[in-house]
Amino acid sequence: MAKILAIETATRVCSVALIDGGAVTGESGLNIPHVHVERLVILINELLENLHASYAEIDAIAVSNGPGSFTGLRIGLSVAKGIAFALDRKIIAVPTLDALALSLSYLESGRMVVPILHARGEEFYYAPYVITDSGAQRQRAYAIAEAEKIADEFAEETVFIGEGVAAFSKTDAARRKFGQGSMKDVPASAREVALLADDRFKKGEFADLSSLVPLYIKDFIAIKGNPLNKLSRPMPGSRLKSGLEES
Repeated sequence: MAKILAIETATRVCSVALIDGGAVTGESGLNIPHVHVERLVILINELLENLHASYAEIDAIAVSNGPGSFTGLRIGLSVAKGIAFALDRKIIAVPTLDALALSLSYLESGRMVVPILHARGEEFYYAPYVITDSGAQRQRAYAIAEAEKIADEFAEETVFIGEGVAAFSKTDAARRKFGQGSMKDVPASAREVALLADDRFKKGEFADLSSLVPLYIKDFIAIKGNPLNKLSRPMPGSRLKSGLEES
């Protein structure tokens, strides 16, 4: 029965959750842009404190590894790697679109759902999933495309979910084909990351701590001098403050 800490920072939402024995026991998050780097570790500490849990009890760290915000992904992965390294724990990578699709697993079996995140301009990250009795099954690889191409790919009854819905629904291609009932502007959540991570833990599907990098889909463009350029690199000997010292 694993206790897994899950982290979601791929979108504007910064959230964390704890799953214990297959049940999510707690979740905390902020739907505020650009606070991930300041608030993530604080959210984790507060969650564990509220649940009367400690870092030492955690069996693995799960992180939403993209696609999504380049900066957010690097922050989340940096913190996840730091905790995993400090505690000598396994790390589990959960694709962000998989987690989004799982949040619609209550829909009837056979329904097509498409998690969608805004990349930039009129480009979106997306992947198609079919709802089954066991969750949401991805049909093909994660991709990036313009709204026109995405709209052409799917039938009118398709349900789109994710932060990208806000921008996608305003495009001419989407307005011509899909109604508002097809659009669910639901943010990514650490809860679904935790649920998927629990299944991967049972199957022994762990990522390599030293080589794990974000799933960008689109090439990352580094800004010279930006300290975040180093965030996804391994951090031998590093320690997280704000609570880990006492674990």
